[in-house]
Amino acid sequence: MNVGSIIKYYRSKNNLTQSQLADGICSISHLSKIESNAYLPHESTIKALLLKMGVQLNKELEKHKRLEKLLGRFVDCSLHYDLETMRNLYQQLEVENDYIQSTGLVNQYELYKFRFYIYDNDRVKAERQKKLLERMKASFLAAELWVHQFFQSLYFSMLGDNSRSLEFLNNLDSGIQSIPQKFEGEFYYQKARMLVLADRYELSAHYAELAVRSFQLHHNYIRLLHAQMLLAINYTRRNLLVQAESIYEVLIRNTHLTKQLELHNQTLYNYTELLKTKGEHGEALEILHALKDKITPDSYFYKAVLLSLLEAMVETGQNAALLIEELKAISNPLEDKYFHIYANYFDKRNFSQPDLLTYSEEKMFPFFRKHGYIKETKTIAAELAAYYQKQEDWEKAYFYQSYREENGGELK
Repeated sequence: MNVGSIIKYYRSKNNLTQSQLADGICSISHLSKIESNAYLPHESTIKALLLKMGVQLNKELEKHKRLEKLLGRFVDCSLHYDLETMRNLYQQLEVENDYIQSTGLVNQYELYKFRFYIYDNDRVKAERQKKLLERMKASFLAAELWVHQFFQSLYFSMLGDNSRSLEFLNNLDSGIQSIPQKFEGEFYYQKARMLVLADRYELSAHYAELAVRSFQLHHNYIRLLHAQMLLAINYTRRNLLVQAESIYEVLIRNTHLTKQLELHNQTLYNYTELLKTKGEHGEALEILHALKDKITPDSYFYKAVLLSLLEAMVETGQNAALLIEELKAISNPLEDKYFHIYANYFDKRNFSQPDLLTYSEEKMFPFFRKHGYIKETKTIAAELAAYYQKQEDWEKAYFYQSYREENGGELK
């Protein structure tokens, strides 16, 4: 506990000058050194200074220990994905915000507030916290610097900027020895997740398996379910459908039994990708319709389900006009650019083919490529390559065909 900072906190709270507090106890210069934590005074001096402000040292020590324990639980909840308890602890800690700012707990507190805002998908608070941490990072220890960089990866992932997110993770690879062992699973999981989005499936599977082992070792069962879902997604993308289906069968049951409703819905959503790959569109559509009806309409996940449902309906030749209009209506062109672009894409499919291809080339391909949506970029590249082959524009056809075959996969 930084006793000097605590004394300064209470002096400011009581509207006392250094001269008024020091009077009869110590010199002003002595008090100044104490408050800056440049000097640790005798216990009797500490007690005298605090007592003058109506504060007892033993109660301060108990308070600090209580807050330290509360913050420790806040951190553990972030690691175990206990968001409900984390939200409750956040509210308790925020009541003590001013006091915490005067203690040695402040760095960890502000770092995990950043993590909490990312979990909560609160972009405004996360952006504000990111700027605050940039100003604070000069005071971070080595482990705190690592965690700060890792949380920035999560932040850019939340924004959909997968390239920046993976860039942070790649830069952190060499520093994994400096973080607490219990944090390794989180790193492996995020690396596997970003690599799946980059179509680098074999390397993604490696990190997902490391994450599974780490979460098992630390009895982190909720995060273990997340890591297993990543493996199932990975196996689906690699066309290892039997292996993927066996994992999904366990995940659907276990997420239901553990009452992880959000994770259960996400599992069902990803399971429909497997069903569509197998050509079982009817069952996929049934699950997606059911998910759409029970998810909050203003959530990111609702938009993802809506898009997947829209794709499945278009694929099976059904009229998806109402879904297209709904996706356009709930997708902000700035904050939800990914969904907004897709809504316009499916809208244009109903009209002019040249307009659709122009939109794909000028809007979709550059956006997906810039932000690391490799799967989506390759899909658009395939459409453009086929079009330019018909037009006998071999230069453009070769460019898009080469991107489709080489960029983003294990050859990247």
